[in-house]
Amino acid sequence: MRTLLVIISLFYTLVFVNSASAQPNTLTIALGAEPDSGFDPIYGWGKYNDPLFQSSLIKRGSKLELAPDLALSWTLSKDKLNWDIKLRDGVLFSDGTQLTAEDIKFTFDTAKGAATVHDLTNLSKVIITSNDSLSFELKNPDINFIDNFINLGIVPAHSYNSGYGQMPVGTGPFELVRWDRGQQLIVKVNPYYYGQKPFFEKLLIVFSDEDSRYSRLVAGQLDLAAIAPRYAQALPAGFKLWSIESVDNRGISWPMQNVQTADIGNDVTAQLAIRQAIDKVIDRDVLVDQLLDGHATVAYSIADGLPWGPAEIPIQKPHDKQLTEAIALLEQSGWKLIDSVRQKQGLRASMTLYYLAGDSIREQLALTVAQMVKPLGIEIRPKGDSWENIYKHMHNQPVLFGFGSHSASEVRFVHHSQYRGRDYYNAGYYANAELDAVLDGARHAASWEESLPYWRQAQELIRQDLPWTWLVNLRHLYAANRCLDLGHPGIEPHGHGWPLANNISDWRWTCQ
Repeated sequence: MRTLLVIISLFYTLVFVNSASAQPNTLTIALGAEPDSGFDPIYGWGKYNDPLFQSSLIKRGSKLELAPDLALSWTLSKDKLNWDIKLRDGVLFSDGTQLTAEDIKFTFDTAKGAATVHDLTNLSKVIITSNDSLSFELKNPDINFIDNFINLGIVPAHSYNSGYGQMPVGTGPFELVRWDRGQQLIVKVNPYYYGQKPFFEKLLIVFSDEDSRYSRLVAGQLDLAAIAPRYAQALPAGFKLWSIESVDNRGISWPMQNVQTADIGNDVTAQLAIRQAIDKVIDRDVLVDQLLDGHATVAYSIADGLPWGPAEIPIQKPHDKQLTEAIALLEQSGWKLIDSVRQKQGLRASMTLYYLAGDSIREQLALTVAQMVKPLGIEIRPKGDSWENIYKHMHNQPVLFGFGSHSASEVRFVHHSQYRGRDYYNAGYYANAELDAVLDGARHAASWEESLPYWRQAQELIRQDLPWTWLVNLRHLYAANRCLDLGHPGIEPHGHGWPLANNISDWRWTCQ
């Protein structure tokens, strides 16, 4: 397969030469999936990354440090119940109107009142204290509430409506010119942007699947493209591979409840012995080194390597020993091998593993995991499907999800019983009262430093229950024209929202 890709790449390179002479004003890129619901921060656009068309109150730097954006300063009261925000002066929206404190209040009030991915349940009210300052009053102390100042892009109160996501007005570095659904997005520099102006005046953002992106790349139709690991060794001449560290992980969410209704629960995956046996036999080194050609690291939690992640990573024993231990565990738990599939009290150790169709990495992981657990007598049937259909099954069948955030709050969203069945977070209906108390302790800690022991204790409890089997942490791969310098990209979160564009104002064309 790799040899064939190299031949195709060389062929197209001979036919289509990517010129590197004049500096282009327009950059043609393909960074990932088209957002189904448009570019509305209220409904999640930009939650994982800088929202491109909008700005947030605070942003993260390349080292995850906090930096001013629309907010010049932010202060938390001693009782941890009030955040006071001082706004930047003279900021204009892309339509030329001035940003005011009312726009900030409107954005947070609207997001709180809508059913969205932003958790603002702890927000009591937003008070405008002057033309350029606001106070956010909380119901309870919440050291992580500051994440909302980073994750929620600000929208204009004077023009926001139900169609906003199709033609957004914001204060970000770019403004939308045209959106041809399913094909492309045309954007240009926002002339009123208060920050560092981007080098490129226009962007043509192309939407296509992995194979089409690669074909366009080798045909010289793209300057930059996100690529799958299988293409990393077959880049056309004149292109450079950018391998970016990320906290973007892939793992399997297990239904944790016994069957309650036709839609909730799975009597097989609800049994700890099944989850433990599967977790033991997953050879993560094989997934990283052979399946993903080293463009990943092994994963054991949702936050490996982060301050709120596990204090220690489990030591992987030799695979044959892991298999022996897993089989013994199943036998001791009453799961007997009958006609190649284990059974217990009328239950068959059989399930469907859903993954997003068209995503080659998820497909390969699902197929490989199914083969790895087969010697246990556990039957996993991988099934690629749309998110719309996966949503209908994710409470009663396992799903291969992707998560990974710059915020510790994601640990809470994915594991706290409060979020059972809410959006895609706690899809398995996991509930552990002791864990909930620890996560609440982290939220109510007196400071960020004092919250860290709670997060680490939470990771230990989660590891005991195994509501997830984590597989790999990905490296994000991009093929860029050799003349395109992407600066110093930071550690990227999950891929929703095109995280590479977080430092887009630093991109430069280096050839004359």
